[in-house]
Amino acid sequence: MKRAGTLLGIGVAIVGGLLVYGLLRQTVGIRLDPEEEFQGSDLSIHKIGATPDREANW
Repeated sequence: MKRAGTLLGIGVAIVGGLLVYGLLRQTVGIRLDPEEEFQGSDLSIHKIGATPDREANW
């Protein structure tokens, strides 16, 4: 009986996650444009560098 509840919980989480993912993808988009992808999200979104040689100019 515990297994059925666990599997049901996993199923609900997967379906819910896919619904949220699909809704976000259709409404606001979840990808960066190609230039931002090349720079990386650390510089494009957060304005911080993950490596010293590509540090954002403050």
